[in-house]
Amino acid sequence: MFIRRTVSKNKKYDTEKYYTYRLVESYRVGDKVRQRVLINLGSDFNVDKEKWSILSNRIEDIIKRRESLFETDKELESLAQQYALQLISVSGVKSTETSRDEAYQSIDVNAIEQINPRSIGCEHIVYETIKELQLEARFASLGFTTTQINSAIGILIAKACHPGSEAKSIDWLRYTSGAGELYGCDYNTLSDNSLYRIADTFLTNKEAIEQHLHNRSKQLFDYDEAITLYDLTNTYFEGDAKKIEKAARGRSKEKRSDAKLVTLAVVLEGSGFIKKSTIFEGNISEPSTLKEMIDTLRVPSNNTDHTPGSNDKHPTLPGTRKSSLVVMDAGIASQENIDYLKENGYDYLVVSRKREKQFDPVKAVEVKTDKKDNVIVRAQRVEIKDEEDNIEEIELYCHSKPRELKEDSMQQRAQSKFTRALDYLGEGLGIPRRTKNYEKVLQKVGALKSDYASIAKYYTVTVKKDPDSSNALSVSYKEKRGTDDKSAMNGVYCLRTNNTTMDEKSLWRTYTTLTDLEAVFRTLKSELGLRPIYHRTGQRVDGHLFITLIAYTLIHTIRYKLRSKGINDSWNTIREKLSTQIRTTTVAKVKDGRVLYLRKSSLLDERAKEIVDALGLSHRAGAVTKVYQ
Repeated sequence: MFIRRTVSKNKKYDTEKYYTYRLVESYRVGDKVRQRVLINLGSDFNVDKEKWSILSNRIEDIIKRRESLFETDKELESLAQQYALQLISVSGVKSTETSRDEAYQSIDVNAIEQINPRSIGCEHIVYETIKELQLEARFASLGFTTTQINSAIGILIAKACHPGSEAKSIDWLRYTSGAGELYGCDYNTLSDNSLYRIADTFLTNKEAIEQHLHNRSKQLFDYDEAITLYDLTNTYFEGDAKKIEKAARGRSKEKRSDAKLVTLAVVLEGSGFIKKSTIFEGNISEPSTLKEMIDTLRVPSNNTDHTPGSNDKHPTLPGTRKSSLVVMDAGIASQENIDYLKENGYDYLVVSRKREKQFDPVKAVEVKTDKKDNVIVRAQRVEIKDEEDNIEEIELYCHSKPRELKEDSMQQRAQSKFTRALDYLGEGLGIPRRTKNYEKVLQKVGALKSDYASIAKYYTVTVKKDPDSSNALSVSYKEKRGTDDKSAMNGVYCLRTNNTTMDEKSLWRTYTTLTDLEAVFRTLKSELGLRPIYHRTGQRVDGHLFITLIAYTLIHTIRYKLRSKGINDSWNTIREKLSTQIRTTTVAKVKDGRVLYLRKSSLLDERAKEIVDALGLSHRAGAVTKVYQ
């Protein structure tokens, strides 16, 4: 073996020349000597020429399992190991039917080794899902090159199986994962730029990819599109994010008030599949985003031209057969948005912003029970009628036992903090260097009432002034009479809707689908590495978020199929169960002097087998290859 430098021309610019490097070997055919290229080392190969022979000899030693006569420096040894594994990989042949003589060999059992371990279990099910969603074909139809398709698939698998920054994803694909072996890509041969820039390619084709995933998931699962979920979340930047226009300070849902944010708005089907996503400024007002998002989704029900706000009384969303029911939380459900939905013919189901709560257990019906038939949730339907006695809106007052227990606990904790703070203030009147001035004590009492407004209204607080000085003499408090019912409305919340055909149980169950969207955000942030953002340009930020959303669609497809089989594991649990399957190369010395390299995936354990069987996939991840050297 030896290394050869070759002059190449840029096809785009005939005058531009560059060098590429190849690992070559000589072989004899009859009385003639030929040469063949074993692997292309690329144009980035930068080993000094005087070390080329050392490197090529070390590669051959590794393949032939020979001890090297000379010690190789660490950097050169790393390259030799990398190229040797690459050479074994490209020279391998898929094992099909094998003759008995070839299948049975005499080997030195003391010299058997396992090399090049790579994870493959999670990668296998994610790649099979990419194929099922026909993403490879869609990428090709959008004009992606082979390199771009391989980069796209690799980055998506990395985002799903090993969330992290793009730099960490690249390292994982090159040195830890066997993903490339599933579709014939060696990520050591792809440049960093090819992998980094795929985010830009994704973003350029965002609408086409999003629409394709929506159509394909609908085709696969035929779910009901009558329900549309809408909500927003935000994620924060590490760094100042000065060059990112959408980065702004706002109310961080991760309590990162020190960092700038961007806001991600997502529209989902009731089944949890994404319809549409948009990125807004970090300080966007949540209610102001609804109209923009809904307008981009609307299509006329009669396939004629349609503009938002026209007289189409029953607008639909793509693929729907009837008007959509828009479900959203209180933060978005402003009266202006409610009016907008009504005027444009949409049904809505929202959390009411109404402060006054009412709930009559006698008039309520059971909507949820536990396994022992204990009532968990009751709902009371209240009809709101117009002047002509037509039902204009339904208010559904729901009482949740778990929510009541939670709010009771929160109230008791707030009550304890409020009274302890008043006790501390009163005790301090007789302690040096503590607040004693009457006016300042009144200010602190006012601040406490503001901080604990939910509980302070049930207490009378009295501050007595010392007649001989400007100080306070005492701070006392007592519960108001008739406050035994201060917890009576704990656990009660109100839903409002203009859909008058659904009963209490249907309305409540439909509202609970909104928790699916909350679960999406948890998945994006905790399981797919949505936060934090390290990028420094707006385009790369948008690309990072979009890649994460595509990866979410992949894992939601997997979990949707598993749930239909009774498996409700989180994605982290699924990954952990599949982590036991790896690919390794078994190296054995054969009696005739050759070295056998057998590469295959390990067998599944019972936990992983349950998941793979539920998905209808093969237990064998990747091909079996066999090489004799």
